[in-house]
Amino acid sequence: MRPRLFAVAADTAELLQGLLYAHLDRIRAGGALPSLARYCHEAATGTSGVHRIAFPVDSYDDLRTQLEESCAGESARVPAPVTARRPGLVFVFAGQGAQWYGMGRELLRQQTVFRETMLQCDRLVREFAGFSVVEQLELPAEEARLDELDVLQPTMVSLQIALTALWSSWGITPDAVVGHSMGEIAAAHTAGGLTLREALMVACRRSALLRRISGKGALATTELSPAEAQAVAGASGGGISVAGENSPRSTVLAGDSHSLAALVGELEARDVYCRVIKGTVASHSHYVDELREDLHAALRTLEPTPTRLPMYSTVTAEPVRGAGLGAAYWMRNLREPVRFAAAVEHLGAAGHEVFLEVSAHPVLLSPVRQTLEHRERQGWLLSSGRRRAEARSMLASLGTLYACGREPNWAALFPQERASSLTPYQAVVLDAVRRPRPAPMAAGLAAPA
Repeated sequence: MRPRLFAVAADTAELLQGLLYAHLDRIRAGGALPSLARYCHEAATGTSGVHRIAFPVDSYDDLRTQLEESCAGESARVPAPVTARRPGLVFVFAGQGAQWYGMGRELLRQQTVFRETMLQCDRLVREFAGFSVVEQLELPAEEARLDELDVLQPTMVSLQIALTALWSSWGITPDAVVGHSMGEIAAAHTAGGLTLREALMVACRRSALLRRISGKGALATTELSPAEAQAVAGASGGGISVAGENSPRSTVLAGDSHSLAALVGELEARDVYCRVIKGTVASHSHYVDELREDLHAALRTLEPTPTRLPMYSTVTAEPVRGAGLGAAYWMRNLREPVRFAAAVEHLGAAGHEVFLEVSAHPVLLSPVRQTLEHRERQGWLLSSGRRRAEARSMLASLGTLYACGREPNWAALFPQERASSLTPYQAVVLDAVRRPRPAPMAAGLAAPA
């Protein structure tokens, strides 16, 4: 069954608890319940307040179980003062590594906005690269070409743009954006610096050029600190360079295959994590220098505009200035180390606390957490999708965003339902909430008689 978001709110913690018990009593009583979608729509639109709780459900049994856990205090809640101040929200666009076969299919079937946006991207990718991103997502693994860099990257950028459109239709828009390597393309479009056409032109032409350096080098992810990674690079005699700083204890190295293989063995002997990333090229290193003139020529028609919201560059770790997303920027994006950790530090210092990764599966939430913890900052880290649970994971994140003070577009979430002043069921629930309820016994969920 298609998952739905159950969400309720109240002005006090006591009223919220009473509301949860009222819903639990109603579900336990059974009888003529409406459709799950109708029930969740009535619950979400029938209450308001800064004490909030929300979670995805796919059946009444699921709803009953989660209500029992919530009534027992077994589910985490966002504190009401956080809800009231509505902390800043950052969209975090991942680079390569989040892909999996089957990604996007659930959302293509269930979410009209996602599918329509993917089809818009599909038309442009067909023009620039001659293949269909929607077809690639729907093909069996043995027939898809997602292991080819110049197919994978335009497909991933299209998916990120479609996820952003879906979030927007649900009433969720960011206060700032940041992208990791390839992820800066979708971030630039979301921030308003590139049109959809320009973003997909960058994705297609950038990845097509990268094929030329395939086999000339590789990337490895490590648990070395930036300082340790710089020391390794300095001792390598030019064979290895730092390609990215993801967090205070996570870095990416670029180099020739022989040097990286030797490094993996050396670090494993020291019990330090290091793995060569399959299917990548040695971007963010000297290997891409030979592409400079051709990339400038391929992107010479870009006409970027100033961003409408802050885009924290992972080239400079600072907000992009003016119309700074032309061809020269995208060469720097490809050549220079990814300063993701520094960009996240600056976002945290600017007061942003909620980080929503826009990708098919979360790969950057751990580095974000490590970076925030290093500066002793709090944060809420959310995903836009997980393997085999795309819609449910998005709704779980939407529930947390609602608890963090965001106001979802309930009409878009429940398009088949129609709002009314107050349904008979809502009137019954609200009346039950207003009546005093004795505290439940410590040993169980039921209130004493």
